Amino acid sequence: MTIELIRRPGQTATDLASLETLLSVRGIAVSTQPLYALAGLVPPDTMKGLDPAASLLVTAIQQQSRILIIGDYDADGATSVALMIEGLRLLGARHVEYLVPNRFEYGYGLSPELVDLALTQRPDLIITVDQGIVSFEGVAAAKAAGVRVIVTDHHLPGQGLPAADAIVNPNQNGCEFPSKALAGVGVAFYLLIKTRALLVAAWPEGSDRINLAQLLDLVALGTVADLVPLDENNRRLVQSGIKRIRAGRARPGIQALIEISGLDHRVLTTTQLAFNVAPRLNAAGRLEDMSLGVACLLATPEAAQASAARLDELNRTRREIEQSMQAQAAELLLAVGRAPDSARFGISLFDSRWHEGVVGILASRVRAQCARPVFAFAEASNGLLKGSGRSIEGLQLRDLLAEMDAARQGLLQKFGGHAMAAGVTIRQEDFSEFARLFDLHAKAHLSGRDLNERIVSEGLVPSFDLERVAGLVRDHPWGQGFPEPIFDEGLEIVEQKVLKGGHLKLKLLSVRFPAALEGIFFNQDRVIDRRNVRFAFKLDVNRYRGVDRVQLLIVHYWP
Repeated sequence: MTIELIRRPGQTATDLASLETLLSVRGIAVSTQPLYALAGLVPPDTMKGLDPAASLLVTAIQQQSRILIIGDYDADGATSVALMIEGLRLLGARHVEYLVPNRFEYGYGLSPELVDLALTQRPDLIITVDQGIVSFEGVAAAKAAGVRVIVTDHHLPGQGLPAADAIVNPNQNGCEFPSKALAGVGVAFYLLIKTRALLVAAWPEGSDRINLAQLLDLVALGTVADLVPLDENNRRLVQSGIKRIRAGRARPGIQALIEISGLDHRVLTTTQLAFNVAPRLNAAGRLEDMSLGVACLLATPEAAQASAARLDELNRTRREIEQSMQAQAAELLLAVGRAPDSARFGISLFDSRWHEGVVGILASRVRAQCARPVFAFAEASNGLLKGSGRSIEGLQLRDLLAEMDAARQGLLQKFGGHAMAAGVTIRQEDFSEFARLFDLHAKAHLSGRDLNERIVSEGLVPSFDLERVAGLVRDHPWGQGFPEPIFDEGLEIVEQKVLKGGHLKLKLLSVRFPAALEGIFFNQDRVIDRRNVRFAFKLDVNRYRGVDRVQLLIVHYWP
């Protein structure tokens, strides 16, 4: 696969002082007002289903009903659960518990089997977070048992909706809420906002002092962990949460996860939150049980350190499993003639040795290598395979699965997800047919497109002034849909060393700068065999023992 370096049209260089330029190409106009103030959040009024859901919650709080929160087993799901637990307690609910399905035992969503387990806690009201929009049978089972159900979700719905008492999802048909990119934790936060508003209207004395902003560290973590597009609304939520964390007001569990990641909360960035903190939380759901992750988020200061240490241990195990699976995937790609430059449009991979909880990460790695949509499968129970898919820009993966389901009914046992990520369950004997159809349908959408990857550079960096670099990196919530600036420079390698974990540490020189620059190239497990190369990189400020240093985060290089 060829990776092409291109400069933004009309740009030859970018001055870091010209923030207007960097933001304008991302659709942002710099004004005198704070860019990410919470006051600019989209009001909840247009979110379909929010009013009846909040009314049900107010009644449940008034009556002190037993409320059970049921989440998903990823970081978005865990933060959503923790947010609802703490938020409802702030609003006056005294009987709030939670349940997170073990992915290996119950699978995804509100299944009838999970409802049976939930009923042992005798709930009056079940609230799903980050799931439930396609849980027809599970919702029906809960309703048949006399339990009210509120579904909060952000995944794309299928044909029809479950028969819940209320459904809150900005992506359901007829919802006019403009910020469709909310993560599950963002949807849950909006439900709490509306519930608080109704409580204030009913009991103005005291309830108006309930401060839901203290939950924004959870909203920020869940949003960046789920890699949803950071539209304007999400940027406001994330940056507000990041500011709380930097101010030392994160809950103990998040603070402990930051510390065990070797980071300084005072200068934490969205990139660090997404790629250092979130994986440790996600490791619980991938390898064991996400209840461990929720427990960490809800932990007291005394318990938080031990809880974070357990998640860090699981994450190290996850990395070891992932590295082994990547090597096996590389062998499999070559064995079946699916090298990165192959003519295939959709890539499907399966190995009986692979871990169900890690195939999503594997699919993401292979997608980056091949610039093709990828599904990676692992064995589940009862002769089934569970696959996790990652797409490329311009290919809506969940809709593609719907096309395949219509073309070959019965092939897909279950499926769901987003545009860029989706999950599917098939019979093991149907893997070859799935692979054939996936490639065929991907080809129908991608044929004629140039699939080579492009790195868009802002140009040369004219200076590495620490203060300006730090401001650029830390003052903006870079992420999915709001890409962090990438620059390029011809540099001389004077030192390089492969670190434990498969990352390359470099010392670099430029003819334009007097001092050597530090660089880090993540997931690069071998040295570069050239001395003078052109690097594409992001800018970072590495704080070590209280000292800040400019660091280049290497994205790619060309001889």
